[in-house]
Amino acid sequence: MKLGISTASFFTKVPTESCFAALRDMDVHMTEVFLSSYSEYEKGFVDALVTRLEGDMKVHSVHALSNQFEGELFSPSQRVRDDAERLFRRVCYAGNALGAKYYTFHGPLNLKRSSPPVDVSAFAERFSYLADVARTFGLYIAVENVHYCKFATPEVMRDLLRSCPALCATIDVKHSVFSGYDPIKFIDAVEDKLVTLHVTDVGRDDDTALPGRGKFNFEKLFKEIDRRGLDPSVIIEAYSKDFTYPEELAESYRYIKDITDKL
Repeated sequence: MKLGISTASFFTKVPTESCFAALRDMDVHMTEVFLSSYSEYEKGFVDALVTRLEGDMKVHSVHALSNQFEGELFSPSQRVRDDAERLFRRVCYAGNALGAKYYTFHGPLNLKRSSPPVDVSAFAERFSYLADVARTFGLYIAVENVHYCKFATPEVMRDLLRSCPALCATIDVKHSVFSGYDPIKFIDAVEDKLVTLHVTDVGRDDDTALPGRGKFNFEKLFKEIDRRGLDPSVIIEAYSKDFTYPEELAESYRYIKDITDKL
């Protein structure tokens, strides 16, 4: 399994444009680039970011701050959808410019008191169009099982990917746990559509922690993934609150690497 760290891990600690250098200092050579604000979707920012992508650093995927526009891509209002699509295309441009293959996608929020059951067929139709747009930029959409968004159960993820075969999947360990499922349930639901595995540990009180500092059994998970013949890219997506010094994140990376190297 290929292993990297998301630039999201440095949010509020290191600006996006300086993350590649921070990763190189930790001997990390693969990343998911997290664009965290509207100005970071602008072509000028992206083109400047590309100039910092030196050496053997590989960008596996791009990720946007999804609540800024991804839900609106499914709005019943054409005007709202069009405005959201302009931002979507900017993120797709960023992915293409950075050499990424995947766009990690959250989608609409799940507002529990007012949300109707997920209409997979309706989402699949819209996703088919968005997947075609992403492909014009050389990207595949990888829908993530975010616990506070629409695609938060293995059944919905399975049905969505079957209804829209153009989609791929990102399975996130912490979101699986917060949704009340073993991540393997999601992995079995998406099967060979799994392209990215987000790893963050979960503490004793179900708070987040750096991988290796919580209670989650990553060794068991990776063995189960390997036994199924799957080979996703493993991306550490830590919360900046869970560490103080970069060496702590580097130590967590080495912890995961030690496990994956033994497979």
